[in-house]
This record gives sequence, C-alpha cells and structure tokens, in this order.
Amino acid sequence: MHKHASVPRNSRHNAITRRGLIAASLGAGLTIPFGRGVTFAQESSPAGAITAPANAVAWLKYNLNTASSEQFMGVPGAGERLTREFEEYRPYTSIGQFRGELGKYISPKEVAALEEYLFVPVDPNAADAGTLQQLPGVSAETAQTLIAGRPYDAPDAFLTAVGALVAPELVAAAETFLAPDAAETATWLKYNLDTASSEQFMTIPGAGERMTREFEEYRPYTSTGQFRGEMGKYIAPEEVAALEKYLFVPVDPSQADTDTLQQLPGVTTEIAQALAGGGPYDSIDAFLSALAAQIPPELAAIATGYVHVDGA
Repeated sequence: MHKHASVPRNSRHNAITRRGLIAASLGAGLTIPFGRGVTFAQESSPAGAITAPANAVAWLKYNLNTASSEQFMGVPGAGERLTREFEEYRPYTSIGQFRGELGKYISPKEVAALEEYLFVPVDPNAADAGTLQQLPGVSAETAQTLIAGRPYDAPDAFLTAVGALVAPELVAAAETFLAPDAAETATWLKYNLDTASSEQFMTIPGAGERMTREFEEYRPYTSTGQFRGEMGKYIAPEEVAALEKYLFVPVDPSQADTDTLQQLPGVTTEIAQALAGGGPYDSIDAFLSALAAQIPPELAAIATGYVHVDGA
C-alpha cells in the first residue's frame, strides 16, 4: 500500500473564546463578521475542546489526518494494527474514504464503532453529505441544504448557515470539525437524559416532538438498557442507536451495569467489567481514579461530566 505524506498540523487560535462568541451571537440572531486571523486569549483546554453547555457533556473525536498514534491507541478497538491503517491512508478528504479503506479489514459495524471516536476534517465547500453529517446536529436533510448554499466565501459564512439550521450550542461544537484549522481533537456534545430541556432534545436529529415527550416520560433513567427498552417500543434499534449518539444516562459508579459504564469515553466491555468488579467505590473520586488508570488522560478528564450520584 502506498504511504501518503502526513498532513501538517494546523494551530487553532483561541477556539473556545471564538466559539462562545459564535454561540451567543447566533442565539441572539446576530451576524458574526470577524475573520480567522483575529487573535483571542488562549485557553488551557485541549485544542479542539469547548465548554459543554448546561445539561450536556463533551465527547472527544480524533482528527484522522493529524491525531497521534498514542491518541489513536486510546480508541476502543483500534490497537496497533488499525492505528497503522488510520495513518497509512492519510490524508482523508471524506468519511466515505475512511469507511472504504477500513472496510477492507473489519466489518461495517466495527468501522461505525471506531467512527464514534474519529472524524475527517470538513471542508465547507467540498465535503459530501456523509462528511457533513459528522457535524453535531447535521442530518441528511440539513447536509443537503448546506450543499445547496455553496459556495461559502469564508468558514464564518458556513457557520452562519449552519446556525440557521441547528442549535447555537451545536454550532459552537461544529466549528471544531472544520478544515483547514481542525485540531487533533474535535468536540461532540451529549445531553443528560435526566436533566436536558425539551428545547435541547428537539435539536437532536430524529427526535422531534414525539421522541422528546418519550425521553421525558420515562425519567429518571438508571441504565442505558432502560432507555433502549423504553424507546424500542416506538422505534427500531438502529434509530435508538442514532439517538444515543446525542444522549447519556448519568453514571452511578456503584450501581451502573457494564453497558451503562460503556457510555464513558474510552471504556470498552473489558474495562467496564473491571470497573464494575472494583466496586463499591467510597466516593466519585475513587471511581474516577480507577477509571483514569484504564483510559487516556484526555478522555478521563471529560468522563467526570458523565458521573453522578444522587444526593452528591
């Protein structure tokens, strides 16, 4: 196989402050006239990270063109073999390219599981519909609308178009996926099934008023199995799985089953079993220490938002 040259890593200037401005401005119905050369105060968060809004948590995705071998090795199911394959086929220009190349070695289901942690940088004027659907909140229909709006004379013009179609807090996350400035990680958002608002649920592709009512009807949730079982009364398993990309059940360290523990970033079946076997935990901190011993530090850092104990 031919080895492609690596794509240079682009620095991302002060993305968090910029994204906060995007979210606030779009939420107020304002146009954002700044350019990408503007400099803002630096933040200590990892490149590509944003601050999750209320009732939501962050989920990191690794840039297939620039992430390191060490970062890829933290992806459940990757290992040394697939990490080599990720790097072998750089640069990626579409998610279809990734699926096609990795599909030579593993099943479509396994490729889909890897995609939960990976992304191809999105060129607003060149990305196909499948690649655009990597952006938080972008459905197939939304992707077609964005394609019809081309060309975009600047990334900010594209983000304004996205903001007319998805929630402001998802626009803030979407910017982290954009080429050419996408960092080694981008941020996806997941909403807390027990506390998110109706308005937040309504931003999820495929939810709508009907499923939003069902989400709220069955509160509180104690396990992912409960959610899957209740929603499975109304929609197909693959539709439930699509909704789960945007949702999570708060994890009680001493009560969560292995499926619920696998909502935590970086947690495989084996790690979930080890965590379950290590309980009961005296405190959330004790659980988080056990978790940090099993997954990469940048994933352990965001996992804290998923953990909750009633009364804590």
